[in-house]
This record gives sequence, structure tokens and C-alpha cells, in this order.
Amino acid sequence: MGLPVSPTVRRLFALLERRSPALGGLLAERLWFRLPAAPTATVRGARTPRGGEAFEVQWAEGTVRGRVYGDWGNPTAYLVHGWGGWWQQLGAHVEPLVARGLCVVAFDAPSHGDSGPGAHGARSTTFPEMGEALSAVVAEFGRPTLVVAHSAGGLAAVHALGLGVRPDSLVLVAPPDGVEAMLPVFAAALGVGPRSQQVMVRRAERRVGAPVAELDLLTMAAAQPSLPHLLVVHDRHDREAPLAAGERVSNAWHDARLMVTEGLGHRRVLWNPAVVDRVASFAAAAADRVRRSSR
Repeated sequence: MGLPVSPTVRRLFALLERRSPALGGLLAERLWFRLPAAPTATVRGARTPRGGEAFEVQWAEGTVRGRVYGDWGNPTAYLVHGWGGWWQQLGAHVEPLVARGLCVVAFDAPSHGDSGPGAHGARSTTFPEMGEALSAVVAEFGRPTLVVAHSAGGLAAVHALGLGVRPDSLVLVAPPDGVEAMLPVFAAALGVGPRSQQVMVRRAERRVGAPVAELDLLTMAAAQPSLPHLLVVHDRHDREAPLAAGERVSNAWHDARLMVTEGLGHRRVLWNPAVVDRVASFAAAAADRVRRSSR
């Protein structure tokens, strides 16, 4: 969640629940969509692979910035970070994917990293906006052979399927269930009462433009006529996105594989050598399928 929840904050929401749930819901909704502080350039630089070429892509609300590695025209892999993340968190995957003959496109979502703000200004975005940004980047670089998405970036990637993004294969690392499952966790952490929660949900739905029940990973996937081959990677001790969510996704998906790791948590799983190698092998198989189908 990335929010410092102090006793003072919880007391404030308890007071607003009694006196003004409308104000409590407004404040909770603002915090729900507020991104954590960005990492320093030094932190990002330490995980930035050498080489590549910077790019900018325009989308409906502004500018998305990122970096492309490998030869344009090769089967293409897109890297999608999670909420409050940055593309270099998936940087360990760049060289292995390029080595297996893929072009790799990595970018920061709206209001993240080097990209411009989304429709609601700096340090605020939505999962649909993140999906729209992915769709715009795909329109620039071509159909994805593979999309690798971390955490809530998986919601954005699956949302993008409904926008016409059609990868051969998809990797979801530490995927959550969806927005509806996250809301009570968020509300409980801040001490948001039931009346304020109702206001928060109504405001959130207006902002996103859809009922929160529809922003569920499997619900969005079920609406698609066809789905990509899927690899789910999830750590058994992930505290931010429990393994049960990854298991539900892999069990419900028609063609899915599940890799369960131990002791890597929610983020270290991204650069674990065994995970990187498994994703690269999965990508190589996808690239082979795409090459065969284009002959």
C-alpha cells in the first residue's frame, strides 16, 4: 500500500466516520489513488541495464517514457511494473530476453518514474490508465509476443487485452485478485468506517469509470474471446499479494503454469535468477511460436 498509517490517521478517520462520512470517503479515495514517493535516480540507475534507446510515446492524457533494447522487428516483449513501481524493477529480465532473440520494451506508467502525469495529475493514476498506456506503447512498437507484468501491473495488462493488446504469452508475477479485494484491506489499514467506505467506493468508481467488481483480474480475462499462454510466478510468503490469488488465476486460466518460489516476497522475486531464467525460457517458446506462425 505504501502509506504510513499512524494512530493519528486512524483517529481522524474514526472522527470523520461519526461526523462527516462524505469527507472521510473523499479523503480515503484521494489516498487510495495517491502513489508513493518515487525512488531516487541513483536507485533506478543501479538497476538500469546498459545500452538501449530512450523513447517517448503519446497517449490520450500525455507522455509515456521508457527504453527499448534489442533489434526492432524481432518478437517483442513488454515489461509492465506495478502500482508505485518503475520499469527498472524488471530490469533483470532485459538481457536474458534480448539474448533469446526478443526486442524488449520497458516503460514507466502514467504518473510513475519518467512518464508524465495521468488525467488526475502527478502522483495519481488508475489501473485502466496504466492499461491504456500499455496499449499506446504497443501501438508504437507492434504486437507483443510476451508481456511480463508485476503485481497490479497484471491488472493493467489484462485490462489492455480488452483494448486490443493480444500477446501470444503473458507472465504475471505476484498478481492480486483485483480492486474489490484490495479495498477492504486498504480501508482496514486506515481505519475507514463503513459509511465512509461507501462514499470512497462511489467516488472511486466515478474516477475509474467502472464498478470495482469489474476490475477483477479473472472477471476481465473472462470477457475476452481468447487468452494468451500464461505463466504465474508467486512467492509463498508474499505479504502484499497472497499466493492464493496467483493460484486462483492459474487454476482458472485455460493454459497456465504456476511457479511458486520461497522466501522472495513481493519484489525480490523479480530479479531472482531462477525466476529470470524461467521467464526467459517461457519467452523463447513464445517467440518460436510467433516465428513459425509468420512463415
